[in-house]
Amino acid sequence: MALTESNEKPPLALLEGRFVEGAGFPHRMGASARPDATSWAILALEAAGSASGVAEKAQRLLVKAQGDDGRVCVRPQDPDAYWPTALAALAWSGAHEYDEPRNKAIRFLLESSLVGVFEGTQAGESHDVTIQGWPWTVRAHPWVEPTAYVLLALRARGYGTHRRAADAVRLLVDRQLPAGGWNVGTTVTFGKQMWPTPEATGLALQALAGLVPKPHVEKSIAYLRSQLPALNAPMSVGWAILALHAWQETIDRPQERIREVLARQERLGVFDTFSLSLLLLAWYCPAGLVRFLEDRQQAPK
Repeated sequence: MALTESNEKPPLALLEGRFVEGAGFPHRMGASARPDATSWAILALEAAGSASGVAEKAQRLLVKAQGDDGRVCVRPQDPDAYWPTALAALAWSGAHEYDEPRNKAIRFLLESSLVGVFEGTQAGESHDVTIQGWPWTVRAHPWVEPTAYVLLALRARGYGTHRRAADAVRLLVDRQLPAGGWNVGTTVTFGKQMWPTPEATGLALQALAGLVPKPHVEKSIAYLRSQLPALNAPMSVGWAILALHAWQETIDRPQERIREVLARQERLGVFDTFSLSLLLLAWYCPAGLVRFLEDRQQAPK
């Protein structure tokens, strides 16, 4: 099945056309390039088999965004916001000429202890605050999304059994809601159980695929399956399809769902780079993101 009708500009071409020479990919059209958007675009372009050479150019530009200690920050003037480091490591995976910057990034993530302690009246109420995950910014509390990104990066580099990867697994399992699913990382607030979100649930399930027994996440898989028919947001649909496929779950007409979401751009305007990249990854990675990363790492260069 074609990804678009013949009279539409293919999403791959849309993504390639967003590249800014000498800068990378912006999060949105007309904005400044960012390493997180650039990293997602690289992964999507490689999954789609792009032959434009844009992915290689973008990988080289990511190296220029890396600090001496290995971190890759959202902006050079904000070194504390280092969460794109894991995404850059993923973008460099499978390309041996970038082993050095990738190894620096992984070393920084493994050695990083820049995590804050959750304090206040809710400390310890909702989750185990002693588990060492990864935050959005220096000395902040660790949360689901940045921790899941690091776990994916560690797995892609062969560090899936490392002590810090085990920490990431423990944190994600600990933040799973009793009824199933994940949100940003809070399970109980002021005595009230929080609600899950499809995007956080999909990301956490994708990061955990193959690392925990399926019965441990059955409720979360059931939640995601129940939500998928009503989902329209590209981030939610993309992560849901990637995660369910990673757990060998059958989805009814997944490619048609992706095409329907892409068609919403006619009314809503073009999606941001992350959303467009994620939909491309969901289309071209039928066994999930981890399998794609593993195959990419093993492919001869």
